[in-house]
Amino acid sequence: MVVDFIDIKRLLKEWIDENLDHRMILRKDDPLAKVLIEMGEPVFMLDVNPTAESLARLIYEYARSQGFSVTQVRLWETDSSFATYRPSNLKEPCI
Repeated sequence: MVVDFIDIKRLLKEWIDENLDHRMILRKDDPLAKVLIEMGEPVFMLDVNPTAESLARLIYEYARSQGFSVTQVRLWETDSSFATYRPSNLKEPCI
């Protein structure tokens, strides 16, 4: 076992719930951003378009910053639609 699922859930799920869940996810230069923030709506801002690929990368980068030796993140949008982020320079093997 590399990491206990309880630790993954505690750290990653908590971060996802606090930052992404039930929020409008927008690019920083979106014209609606300022309006929604002024209205007190929960908004999460990105430097890039908020695609599934961008969110998978965001989650990957957060997981790595928390010390997880993650090699890729797969974000499922539906039962048959997903995006995977894996850095191209990754030297570690996928498990």
